[in-house]
Amino acid sequence: MDAAWIGVVGVLGGSTITLIGNIINNFYLSRKEGKTRQWELEKTSKERDVKQRADMFKVYNAFLKEDGEYQYVRETESSDLKLKDFDRDRYKQVMRPLLMSDLHLLSKDVFELARQLDSYTYDDLNYINHEEWYNDMANIYIELVTEIEKQYTKRL
Repeated sequence: MDAAWIGVVGVLGGSTITLIGNIINNFYLSRKEGKTRQWELEKTSKERDVKQRADMFKVYNAFLKEDGEYQYVRETESSDLKLKDFDRDRYKQVMRPLLMSDLHLLSKDVFELARQLDSYTYDDLNYINHEEWYNDMANIYIELVTEIEKQYTKRL
């Protein structure tokens, strides 16, 4: 009987050691897989952010190119108040499609200014004088250009 107990104890001891070894091995493997998964998620997130920023700056580049090629804001000569004149028709035909096609890519501040300018473009009910309306649109447009240029300095 002593020999049988020795065999049983040996088998139970070997099984216990194997079980403990497998538990420890599985713990380290799951920890390693978790770290690898997190690293992959961070890598994917960074790649997505880089692509989104690149797309955002493509929109900004197109906006600034159009702004450089055409003068949207001019000083009015007919007014004593030195109001600014804004080319609303050209904005609606050229600049607005540039901004609105990729509105989801714009930064929060640029998005808000673009939406504000967009609402002013179609809302002339609150203005008695069109010169004041164009002046307000010109001021918002200038803020929009300034904010887009700030985005370039933030990037650096």
